[in-house]
Amino acid sequence: MGLTRGSLTFTRFFVSGSPPRDFRNRFVQAARLRRFEPLAAEDEAQEASGWCALERPFDLELDHEKIYHDHYLLLGFRVDRWRIPGAALRAHLADEERRVLEKTGRAKLSRAQKAELKQRVVARLRRKVLPSTLAIDVCWDLDAGTVLFFSHSPRLALDFAALFEKTFGLRLHEDSPYFAAGRAPLSTTEQRALARVQPVSFSSGRKRLGGRQRSQGAERPKPSEPQPPTENVEPSGDLVDRIETTRFLGSELLLWLWMKHELLDAELEIPEIGPCEAWLGTELTLASPLDPGERVALRGAAPTSGAEAKAALAAQKFPVRARLGLRSGEDEFDLVLKADTLQIGSASIPARIQDGDDAFLERMALVERLTAMLDGIYATFLRVRLDPRWSSAWEPALVAWLEDAPPTGTALAELSGSLRIGRRRAR
Repeated sequence: MGLTRGSLTFTRFFVSGSPPRDFRNRFVQAARLRRFEPLAAEDEAQEASGWCALERPFDLELDHEKIYHDHYLLLGFRVDRWRIPGAALRAHLADEERRVLEKTGRAKLSRAQKAELKQRVVARLRRKVLPSTLAIDVCWDLDAGTVLFFSHSPRLALDFAALFEKTFGLRLHEDSPYFAAGRAPLSTTEQRALARVQPVSFSSGRKRLGGRQRSQGAERPKPSEPQPPTENVEPSGDLVDRIETTRFLGSELLLWLWMKHELLDAELEIPEIGPCEAWLGTELTLASPLDPGERVALRGAAPTSGAEAKAALAAQKFPVRARLGLRSGEDEFDLVLKADTLQIGSASIPARIQDGDDAFLERMALVERLTAMLDGIYATFLRVRLDPRWSSAWEPALVAWLEDAPPTGTALAELSGSLRIGRRRAR
């Protein structure tokens, strides 16, 4: 699951700022200064990290040829850890303590003596074992300012981002629904709506649905038109607050794709991509936003079509992880998307060239196409989500859909109208 072969599992980062003009030499020198330094048995440190050559964790001789490939900077992020089994350490420590007590004639050791004894035992055991080694692929697209880190581990991602910033003097921002919204071409009105967006409301949808059902047979309601906000509402709190309080948009993206596919089954028009199809595939995990441990994990040919999936959703468990299928033209992708972080896992991409430099560049071009499709789909969703038709059309449709009530022609017309507005604004 690395950069050059197999399925792709990665976290996307975005670089804040631009490389200096003489970056090619400066970055090589900077990477050499912070290359991996092996752990020593006598060191107090339990872990060490640094740069190595891509896919060669024991190659620490970094140069231009190893680091640069076309407009990509390629490195390995190596992490070594001492892993001495706890049971073995306790047994050796007890044996050594007993030997020291017999030799000195003491009844017990002081706290300081025990700490010193443990340090000696650990150093002795370290000489008999090798530290565990992990190397994670890193790919920096210098033109686009994006960095792919081929792991989903939050702790490793933090360590990597800190080392990157120390090495290259540029900050990284990990992708999230909030940062993805910043990349979307939203209007000023939509940006203001984003500042006060709230999670989907089942109760609001149920009230609107009830009102519609009572008014059936009356004059056909006109689709609501977008209205400007009454005041300029700016995002409250700092950046971290905005990132955390908008993570629900990732879950609602998966919910929207699920519902849209069943009710409308319409293609999405993505700028610079063209018509695109998106659907939920063979894996789906739903969780309660109040208790993330309350989860329902479904697998099978079509888990979204079963009663269990809708029952979990009706109990207000929302999609947090799903396998997605994407198709645009001849290209078809299959991946797992983590909703709250927009991390991509187990992604398979079409391959036409098997070996050589051309194969790598084609693979990267397909990865960029995949991420562009996801960005475009998310941007389309946001324009629908931030439009007034979300509360007037999509929330009532969600409630009716959960209750297996067939949508009326008027309701479908409103949903389609909302989708057409999203397409027009995307152009």
